[in-house]
Amino acid sequence: MKIGFVAEPYEENHASGMGFVVSELLRNLLQQGSGHEFVVYSSSMVSQKFIPGAYRTVTIPKGLLKKLWWFWRMPREVDVLLFVAPLLPLMPRSGIRSIVICQELGSQKIKPGSGEVLYAFVRDRVLMPLCLRRAEIVAAASEATRKDLLHFYTLAPEKVVVVYDGYQDLSRYAGIDGAVSGELFPYFFFAGKVKPRKNVHGIAEAFVGFKKRTGSDAKLVIAGDYGGEYYTAIVKTLADGGVERDVHFAGYINGAQLYSYYKNALAVVFPSINEGFGMPIIEAMSLGTPVITSNISSMAEAAGDAALLVNPHDAGDISRAMERIYTDKTLRAGLIAKGFERAKNFSWPKAAAEFLQIITHAV
Repeated sequence: MKIGFVAEPYEENHASGMGFVVSELLRNLLQQGSGHEFVVYSSSMVSQKFIPGAYRTVTIPKGLLKKLWWFWRMPREVDVLLFVAPLLPLMPRSGIRSIVICQELGSQKIKPGSGEVLYAFVRDRVLMPLCLRRAEIVAAASEATRKDLLHFYTLAPEKVVVVYDGYQDLSRYAGIDGAVSGELFPYFFFAGKVKPRKNVHGIAEAFVGFKKRTGSDAKLVIAGDYGGEYYTAIVKTLADGGVERDVHFAGYINGAQLYSYYKNALAVVFPSINEGFGMPIIEAMSLGTPVITSNISSMAEAAGDAALLVNPHDAGDISRAMERIYTDKTLRAGLIAKGFERAKNFSWPKAAAEFLQIITHAV
């Protein structure tokens, strides 16, 4: 069978979010799909060094409109095409069967004025319906995303399946120097971009409350790209609470540093408003770090009973969870043990195997 894979977005340096999902899924499909012929479509150069395997690459134009026109006119050289929604709202007219990978729907969960609404609105209300209409199968990253798809779009339930993401195996960085400064210990940790959907303002408010109640010397480390008005507002919240000196914005960190920050944290605090899956939850669990995460969306689904679940809209709830982790060693040890077991349920080889089964049945 000839399988086409649209590697968009594709990143080799600083890959995160969908760029990481695309590269890991492609890498594992190639490893397991030796009986198939692969064609990889990308506007970036896909290298054998980064993605090893037997495949042919086809360079496609940059820019959304040029991509649409190219795929509309593409020859029928593959039997099935995998791509991330809603990259290609209009499918090829050549009758190629398509499998759409859907991570999450943002516009329904983001408050107006957040700065993310316009992009999410265009994506989810304009492009997504066009994309989903022509798909043979829609693969959601979680049951929560599947329910959103069935709620917001006219789709047959049997058309929408769940394939859980894997996670980044950071244990390969063990022994590589990514040391955390001793001045930061002990600390709570957040990994992700500093933007409204990630609820970093809720973490900041919770940390202020935690410090006031406990008088603890604990710090807060926030790793990920930051800047703009949202970041400025968070800094003001921390300053008004008198804890700005106990918060470290690490910015972008490499794999070895991420491993070290996860491994040595009191807990990972990840109370997002909405996620398609919540990969940091599983990354932390796999390294033996307790997790505090949201009781809504896919995060509760990913965490199961192996995390402290909180209301992401209630900073007091997040703060009390931080206090429980800090003061209750028995609770922390129990979460670590459960987390190790929970993480075993997710992997990229497992996700790739499920996609290959879907492809076989779709063609």
